[in-house]
Amino acid sequence: MPVEDIIHVNIKTLDLEATDRFYTEVLGMTFADRPDLGVPGSWYDFGKTQVHVLAGDAALDADGGFTSGGGAIDHVALSAHGYDGMREVLRKHNCYFCENDLPDANLWQLFVKDPNGVTWELNFPISEEPEGAEGPDHNNLYVPGKF
Repeated sequence: MPVEDIIHVNIKTLDLEATDRFYTEVLGMTFADRPDLGVPGSWYDFGKTQVHVLAGDAALDADGGFTSGGGAIDHVALSAHGYDGMREVLRKHNCYFCENDLPDANLWQLFVKDPNGVTWELNFPISEEPEGAEGPDHNNLYVPGKF
């Protein structure tokens, strides 16, 4: 059987409150019902996908440490709309982000790190952005491997 879709991604955090704020206030996801798993965490909905978060001891590695970032996964890409507004939200929340302009692919992109070092790539089809949208600041461009 072929795979069909991503159902959820799971992120570990040592700071559930900051992670909740990032996913709901910055990215605009909504809290989803989460069953009692016996460990702290949150679930968020967006589109047909969810982000699951594990906190507390469940976020620790087998050796008791914590590994931030995506490990072997470099980033996760999402479709989005409202580039200029999203950039302002990122600035308002003091998020670390970079921008990219791919006119041949009809995309403006924002790359942002969550409080746990996970990189999210937000893709905005240029042709779907409102008239007068500014798009990327070319002084803050994304450099693969340097973000």
